[in-house]
Amino acid sequence: MVPKVGLEPTERKAAPGHGRVRIHKRGPWWYARFQPAGKRQELALKVTNKVVAEDLAHKLNSALEKGEPWEHAVGKIKDGESTVEGFIHDHFLPRFCDWSENTRLVEVTRLRVLCEEFGALPMSDITSQAIKAWLSRREAEGLSVASSNRYLSLFKSIYKAATAYGFCQSNPALAVKIQAEPVKTKDILNEIEFERLLVELPKTSRRVVLAAAETAMRRSELERLLWEDVDLSAGELRVAEAKNKEFRVVPLTNRLSFVLASMWDEVTPHPKTPVFVSVNVRKPLAAALESAGIEKAITLHSFRHQFATRALEAGMSSFHLQAIGGWKSPVMLQRYGKVRNAALHEQMAKLNG
Repeated sequence: MVPKVGLEPTERKAAPGHGRVRIHKRGPWWYARFQPAGKRQELALKVTNKVVAEDLAHKLNSALEKGEPWEHAVGKIKDGESTVEGFIHDHFLPRFCDWSENTRLVEVTRLRVLCEEFGALPMSDITSQAIKAWLSRREAEGLSVASSNRYLSLFKSIYKAATAYGFCQSNPALAVKIQAEPVKTKDILNEIEFERLLVELPKTSRRVVLAAAETAMRRSELERLLWEDVDLSAGELRVAEAKNKEFRVVPLTNRLSFVLASMWDEVTPHPKTPVFVSVNVRKPLAAALESAGIEKAITLHSFRHQFATRALEAGMSSFHLQAIGGWKSPVMLQRYGKVRNAALHEQMAKLNG
């Protein structure tokens, strides 16, 4: 490539490289520094000769000026090989990903972060060491262990599809282990606090909260609950599970059965209409907690924890509780159901007899 007009040899020596690309030496090797778009890149040219390094800098700059993939200029991508970002957007998301719409909305931010860091690299260039190093750096910057595990799981899913369909030969994420996550005890309400909360809630929000507390249903399950899924004569609900699109049957408590019957009598709804017009109770729940003087971090999902704890303390078997709440394993159930101190004291008191 012909050098730019006015670029003197002495200037080249003072600031080696070309155009938007600068090169520098580290030990025996030459490196190129440039900023294609967004994050600055520092590329190991893997050469020790300055003339060769400058020639690569010219090629890099030419690709950048033309808007072409700079990786091709230095031979980093073979013809037909996908970059990480190219595989994610052209193949993984539209063809190989079976996530639900809600999961896609959650994962899109993580995918964006991965593409900013690794997107321009060929699929075959990502190593387990590179993944470990990146996660370690992010954790040192404050990333939680749980979030680190979510990124690693995302890597594993992407490369599982890539290896299955022939886009690369191996899955580098398999060599990186998921870390043990500290289990945080969730705040739940005792019976007195729960009744105080219900008094402060407006009627529509009170019904949603009561349904969550009496069935352990997830928010998305409450949103999808239709009147055709409610069988008041049999005293049960048919719940469309959020994660695997299966159904489970949840028997109604007397209290919830009475509330649902009252709601039916008010409107006599069509079977295909939702039971709850909206399950967004964040603001009314926060206001009711404050009015009731309850200083606990409570969300709609907290009542799923509350249900599991109440059921275990009442003597329900873990086997039946797991089926009612839709937990897929005893380990997951243990994260939700905790025995409170009062119940432990009651059980220990039996020894006094």
